[in-house]
Amino acid sequence: MAPAHSHRRGATEANEQMRKKKEKAQREKEAGDDDFDEGRYKRAVEHYARAAALDPGDISFPIKCAKSYFHMDQYEECVRRCDEAVERGRELRAKKSLVALALLLKGTALLNLADCASDCKAAIRALKQSLDEHYNKGTEAILDEAESAMEEMEELEKEAAKHHRDKGKELLSQKRHKEAAIQFTKAIKKNPTNPRNFSDRAKCRIELNALAEGLEDADKSIELDPTFWKGYLRKGEVQFLMHNYEDAMTTYPDGLKYGPQKTIIYDGIKRCLQQIKMAKDRDDRAKDLWEAFKKSSSSQVEKLTMQCNVVTVELKSAKERNANLEQQLSEQIGRIERLLLIKNREPPHFICPISQEVMNDPHFAADGHTYEAEHIRKWLNDGHDASPMTNERLQHKKLTPNHALRSAIREWHQHRNMRHTSPRSQQLFL
Repeated sequence: MAPAHSHRRGATEANEQMRKKKEKAQREKEAGDDDFDEGRYKRAVEHYARAAALDPGDISFPIKCAKSYFHMDQYEECVRRCDEAVERGRELRAKKSLVALALLLKGTALLNLADCASDCKAAIRALKQSLDEHYNKGTEAILDEAESAMEEMEELEKEAAKHHRDKGKELLSQKRHKEAAIQFTKAIKKNPTNPRNFSDRAKCRIELNALAEGLEDADKSIELDPTFWKGYLRKGEVQFLMHNYEDAMTTYPDGLKYGPQKTIIYDGIKRCLQQIKMAKDRDDRAKDLWEAFKKSSSSQVEKLTMQCNVVTVELKSAKERNANLEQQLSEQIGRIERLLLIKNREPPHFICPISQEVMNDPHFAADGHTYEAEHIRKWLNDGHDASPMTNERLQHKKLTPNHALRSAIREWHQHRNMRHTSPRSQQLFL
């Protein structure tokens, strides 16, 4: 266990470091104040930011940063720094006056960002929160001005919205639905709480076949005013066109609660009932036809099935025969191609084995044919092991002089010479 004096020394060192950081933070804050007073807001922000990093427990530093951003007209950054100061101040349970100051600064910045009455609501909420934290007469005055400004803006926006709405209704009566939708959109931007603007734009979108968008507008109209019958009418129309007849049947009656005199809703319900009945009749008719077909065609189906089986067998047999014929044809074509190849590559002296050239030292090959010795020997020496005439493989490559053929030729010559020459010429020939 460490001695007690070492713990005290460690705590003393930590306290000393914290003290030095606080002193440095104060120096940064003073430098920032000097720059702020001289209008050098950007440099002031840098000093205040360093001070906040050195001493995160003092929320006055981020508030001063926010104030500098406010003077530079950077209201979004001002709001962000105020939110940081409020969150940090509540965690540390800082002075309520500081938290209230941050909320006051935030509300003022939001007022400068406001472009319409709805934007003022966030500013008014921040100012009310500031008063809840710490009452200040100046803050109350700013809140009163903000609420008055919002009311004036609301009146102006309602007038502008009415102008766009009137223009849209005029275009809608002329069936210029696309242009009318644009006007109703502008009216919605100026007065987003009027359910009639949404229901009228839904009508335009229905005519333009933008059904999904039309359904959104109808739902928004009902959300803004659940007693507005036209919102239910538009929603029912969209559901009908989407063929959701059952859904439309539940929507239309809700409209009747708040507009019972509206015959157009009754017409919508009647059309839904007709479509539902027609669909049911079609289903019933289809079922009857199917049952009748199954009964009347069961025997035909069996007969067709048997015929199909027979045809399938015949097709299979025919396919097999065709395959055999194709194989035979392929083999014959192969033989013809080989014979043509042999014919094209045979030397002239191989075509007729008993030619004048063969008379010169003819030889009897293993294929049973007689060839000129020189050429048949070269044929075999070139690596061929098949007959030049038949292309059949030779059992052996031995060449035997055809003495029988030579003897027959000699006898034929002798007999011829004895008949046509003198004894002297016969001796010369022999």
